[in-house]
Amino acid sequence: MDIFLLLVANIIPLYILIALGFISGRWMDVNLPSMATIAIYILAPIVNFGAMAQMKFTAEYIALPIIFFLGSALIGTIAYVTSQKIWKNNTANLIGMGSVTGNTMYFGLPVILALLGPEWLGVYALLNLGAFLNEVGLGYYFGARGNACLKGALLKVIKLPVIHAIWLGLLYNLSGLPLPKSFMRYWDYAIGAWVIIGMMIIGVALAKQKRLEVDLKLLVGMSVPKFILWPAFGFSVIVIDKLYFQAFSFEIYQMLAIFSAVPVAGNLVAYASTLNLHPEKTAATVLISTILGLITVPLAVILVQFLA
Repeated sequence: MDIFLLLVANIIPLYILIALGFISGRWMDVNLPSMATIAIYILAPIVNFGAMAQMKFTAEYIALPIIFFLGSALIGTIAYVTSQKIWKNNTANLIGMGSVTGNTMYFGLPVILALLGPEWLGVYALLNLGAFLNEVGLGYYFGARGNACLKGALLKVIKLPVIHAIWLGLLYNLSGLPLPKSFMRYWDYAIGAWVIIGMMIIGVALAKQKRLEVDLKLLVGMSVPKFILWPAFGFSVIVIDKLYFQAFSFEIYQMLAIFSAVPVAGNLVAYASTLNLHPEKTAATVLISTILGLITVPLAVILVQFLA
């Protein structure tokens, strides 16, 4: 119960940030592309570089992004191919794009910080790398199928500053040099700013839609991979490791549970608007999914306690 209350206390402010973003976008004319640019091209590289540079590196951590890159690709492909048999329009592209990952950083990061502390942020960022590559690679390809090629999606990945921040952070880590205290101070500021702007982006994106249109069929189609396939995959990794390998600590198990239970990615609304993939329906789906995250994330963390 203490863990549940701790998680709820740290998740509730995220919904307040969404509301503030909605107010800013609807009545203060806040610009969504500018907010996204700051989050993706400025704050994300700083946060990920600092996390990698101070991570206590062990060899088994290398397996995490590989496992979740493969799992993300598998889940996204299953969702995309299955959706093509149900929908005969570009809804299948939307579901494929939204299934490769979730709101792992804006939503998941505060939960990780509250439950495990900042010393685990580097491991979480490394874990997230696998799904993130699919988000901007395979996921973008699913969404833009017919308008973009896989080569174009890969070029987009290579150009992202956060990718280079991650490998530079790992190199700095291997050098053994300590991070300056001044950097650490501003790194803490960047984490807070990234979460605040990232969650407000969801609200701003919702505010920019002319209307919210709830499509129950789309909601189910998006929820099955996010709240069934992803948790099944995440907990399968936990069970297999506990039974056969014992490579990961209990803290990693908690991390995997949170990662697999977060709601649909907030960035999906921006992608849907850019690619004209039913943005009004997408906005409503992301909102409902984010509300469900108040249940799914604490439930996953409580469930993993039984595997200790």
